[in-house]
Amino acid sequence: MASLKKILRTCIICKGKFEQKELLRLKCEDKKLSLYDNKGRSFYICSECKVNLQLDINGKDYKKFEKSLCKECKNKDKYVTQLKEMLRDVR
Repeated sequence: MASLKKILRTCIICKGKFEQKELLRLKCEDKKLSLYDNKGRSFYICSECKVNLQLDINGKDYKKFEKSLCKECKNKDKYVTQLKEMLRDVR
C-alpha cells in the first residue's frame, strides 16, 4: 500500500512547517479576524506562536506578530489584539 504524504502548512509568524492538524486556521474578513469557515483565503498559526502571543510579549516579538498579520490581511488594523481576544475565548 502506498504511503500518503503528510499535509504540511506554514505558520505565518515563525515560517515553520507543521502538519495541518497541528495549526490554528484563521482568516481576515471585513477587517476582523475569525476562525476559518471554508470560505475565502486563510492562514495558519502554530501552537508555539499561539502560546507566545498569549504570554506578555516584548516589543520586538509584538512587531513580528503585527507585521505578519498585516501582510496576510492587507491592511493595518489592530489584529494582534483581536487575535489575543480570540485565543482567550477559545480556551
